Amino acid sequence: MPQIQQTFANRKDGPIYISVEPWPECFELEPGDELTLIWNARAVGETAQVDFINERELIVHPEGAIDQMQFLINGKPAREKSWDFRHQ
Repeated sequence: MPQIQQTFANRKDGPIYISVEPWPECFELEPGDELTLIWNARAVGETAQVDFINERELIVHPEGAIDQMQFLINGKPAREKSWDFRHQ
């Protein structure tokens, strides 16, 4: 399986929220933050589906071997930041 990397950048003026299913993991990104997902994707077909809930929320459904997925915020490990929100 090829390793894939996908980055989501917050270019808004306030926080955005990105959920990664099926766990779910959910990350709050401040303006200027970037969330990078790294995982082993399927060799053929879609590597991920992205559903936009509204202008500040989206859900990512990665395909492939996702058990060892890496989560980085601004290039630093961020798994422990899942569900750690500063805003309500």
